[in-house]
Order: sequence, then C-alpha cells, then structure tokens
Amino acid sequence: MDARRQSSVQLRSLRVFCDVVRRRSFSQAAVDNGMTQGAASQAVQHLEEYLDTQLIDRSKRPFVLTSEGEKFYDGVANLLRQFDSLVDQVQVGDEVVSGEVNVGAIYSLGLSYLPTIQERFKSQFSAASCVVKMAHPHDVYRMVEQGSVDFGVLSYPEASRTLLVTHWREEPMVLVASPRHRLCTQKKLAVSDLAEVALVAFAPKLPIRLAIDRHLRSLGVSMRVVVELDNVDSVKHAAIVNSGLAFLPKPTIENELAAGSLQLLNCPEVNLTRPLGVIQRRDVPLGRAARGMLELLLHDAAQPNAVKTNAVKTNAVKTNADKTNADKTNEDKNSEGNSKGSSPSSSPKVVEGSSTIFAVNDQRKSQAAV
Repeated sequence: MDARRQSSVQLRSLRVFCDVVRRRSFSQAAVDNGMTQGAASQAVQHLEEYLDTQLIDRSKRPFVLTSEGEKFYDGVANLLRQFDSLVDQVQVGDEVVSGEVNVGAIYSLGLSYLPTIQERFKSQFSAASCVVKMAHPHDVYRMVEQGSVDFGVLSYPEASRTLLVTHWREEPMVLVASPRHRLCTQKKLAVSDLAEVALVAFAPKLPIRLAIDRHLRSLGVSMRVVVELDNVDSVKHAAIVNSGLAFLPKPTIENELAAGSLQLLNCPEVNLTRPLGVIQRRDVPLGRAARGMLELLLHDAAQPNAVKTNAVKTNAVKTNADKTNADKTNEDKNSEGNSKGSSPSSSPKVVEGSSTIFAVNDQRKSQAAV
C-alpha cells in the first residue's frame, strides 16, 4: 500500500499492458509504442508493483495472463476505449481521423468480408488502423461487452440490455452436395425429394441449426442427419466427400462452387437466409475512426457484387491471416451460429440413421435470431 501511495500509473503504461496482451508479445508491443522491449517489460512490472498482483505469468512460454491479469485487461481495455472516445469528442475540430479500431468477428466473416473493408478503411483513413480479432461468437459477445473491441460482427446477433444490434445483411443459404451425389443429376428438386436424404448438419442448439430445422419443419420434410458439426469448414468438407447434403451460406462456398467440388441443388421451395449484424455497447459511443469503419461496413452491404468478390478472396486471406489464427485447430475456425454464452463442441457427433429434431427454443427468440 505504501508503494501505491508513493507511485502513480501512467496512461501509457496501461496502453503498453493492453498491447502486450493483444499482441501476445512484449517486443511487438514495444514497437507499437516506440520503446525498447525492456521498457515495455518495465511498464508492465510497474503496474504489477502498483497493484501488488502478478498480471502475467512469464514462467510459461508463451506467457499467459493470470486470472487477475485477465480481469485487469478487460477493465483497462474498456477504460481506454471510453477515454479515447471522450478525447475524440473534445477534439472534434481536428479533421485528421486517427487511432486504432478493433473489430471482433466470427471466423467466416473475418476471412471473407472484412479484409476488403479493411483495405478501404486504410485507403480512406491513412492515419488510423483497424485490427480484426477473430473468435467464436460467444467470445465476440464477451469482447464487445468488456470493451476490448469497438464493435463485433457475427451471425444471428442478439440485442440485450447492454448491447445494441444493427442489421447488416442477409446471406442466402443454399443447399449443396458433392457432384457425385445422386440428386445432382436432377435439374429441379421437389421438397419431397429431400425426405430421409442424408444431411450433414450443424450441431444441435446452434441458431443456424435451429433456423434450418424450423424451415424444414415448415416444409413438412424430415431429413436423415448423419453427422453434426460445429463449424462451416467441417460441414463443407463433409459435403465435399459426399457424406450428405448440406445447407451453407453461399458466400462461404464460392471457391468450392468455382472449383466444382460442390454443386448447388435447385429446390425452389428452400428459401433460407442467415442474418448478419453488428453488436456494440449501448453506453459507449464509437470514436470517429470506429464510426468510419462501421460506415464502410454498412455501405458494403449495399454493393451488389460485394458478397462474391470478397468470398473469392477467402483463400488468399487465409494464407495471409495472422499466424495466431492460422495455428488454431479446425474446430476453432469458422465457428458459426453459436449462441451467446455457449461453447462449441470439440468433435463431430455422428448420428446413425436419425432424423432432424425440430427443436425450437422459444425462450431465446429475438428479432435477430430467426
């Protein structure tokens, strides 16, 4: 306590600590803040001495945050965001838009739409930067609520007392199969043709699965679920190896359609879309840079060719994606439709000879989750 009274915490030290956590590197955080690695380490150590608490466990490689460090980071990130927003409002006369925008996004959106929008943002706001943090949906909610990102982009967004939802776009959901599937020889399918046909499904309780089940129920057809998976990539791969039909967002399969590894099935009665939206804190106004990024994002939805153009770039984006994201295991990639607070399963669930279960969770209905 005596040391705390005799010392003070500088705003720069707080920023350095957040950059160390965000970059997972003392050296990279030092570069970001124009200092030596030793100075960055000392800044974090000063915070630990002030708090009389260890924030980072340096005995592990790579280092990890302690539970106290995680709590401190979440609070400080939110504090700095509010401070920057206040400074932005005070300096409204300054025409130069600067600062860093942090966007949370589910993997499929972070790898398809956002790279092109980031390029436009950098072109329009050269003094500012934009960092996209890809994560599972429940983590996107957490990052927005805790203030570690300015806003989040995900599917089936849900508003709450603390979160505001802005509708972004409706992605068409299509029925696809391997070209080797017997139904691919038919130019047009009746919904009755789908009865008891093998289906590669998303995991139960995911909003995307519930939406598909509700639609099939409305059509009066039951398909035979052969495997349940928790992410787009796995569902896509299972369909490619001819495990069964699959319902997938069309922008996520543009490359496979072009390569001929998947084929669209024409069933006019199937009419599904996946709602995409932006979530942000109700009580924290966006800074000018974040508002600029959000405006570009919303404007992108109005471009007729945006979906196809961005989707075709997906492979290139994956190649250049941040190494941290590239090192994640398959179940961590392209996770879709997880409900707020639910965790994705780590392995596929094979269901022998079962039919789809049309479970509708009435308690979690919302305007966005349909």
